[in-house]
Amino acid sequence: MTDWYRRKTWTKTDEEEYFAKLGRARKDGRAQYLRVQAIELIETKNKNLLSVAETLLNKILTDYPDNRIEKSQTYNSLGDIYQLREDYKTALEYFQKSLDFEKEFPNVITTAYLNFSETVVRAERTDLYDEVENLLIEKINKDTLKFPIQNYIMYSVMTVISEFKGNRKQANIYSDLAEKNATTQTNSLWNPQKKKWGVVKERIKWLDKLVGRK
Repeated sequence: MTDWYRRKTWTKTDEEEYFAKLGRARKDGRAQYLRVQAIELIETKNKNLLSVAETLLNKILTDYPDNRIEKSQTYNSLGDIYQLREDYKTALEYFQKSLDFEKEFPNVITTAYLNFSETVVRAERTDLYDEVENLLIEKINKDTLKFPIQNYIMYSVMTVISEFKGNRKQANIYSDLAEKNATTQTNSLWNPQKKKWGVVKERIKWLDKLVGRK
């Protein structure tokens, strides 16, 4: 049975049942339940459900403004919604808010750096290429666990930026690294049961096209 806060539909009954259960949940967990439910609806990519997800996320910001655990994740998810709507300007604003809050509260780090970088190249915001390049170089050089999907996106974006700047040699290096991570079958985790986490299950077609892989 699906958890009450992981619905993929949002009928009148769904809404009533959800908020009834949310009202009975512990206060310190309600913001998280709102965010998780919003993500489930975002994953459907349904236009109407994206609007519901946006309402749930904004409820976190208005009803739980002091919840620092959920704030950067909420901004990031709002960015996801506007990216799906192809409103890249608003998406970038939300991803930037997420990144800015992570500097203030680094206890929770989201995928906003990836989403921001992807959206910049997709929207052809060449004025932001330097900012993205600095952001990704910092992430690449940071000694933290990175999954193949993260590396695939980072190196693909870096390829596009290097090509734009006329640095073909560096672009080729990044392109090879992107392809290596896109085709790897395991991550670097020691746990055999988790070796498939974070591998690339589906290529990003528009990004591959920019990199030069049709």
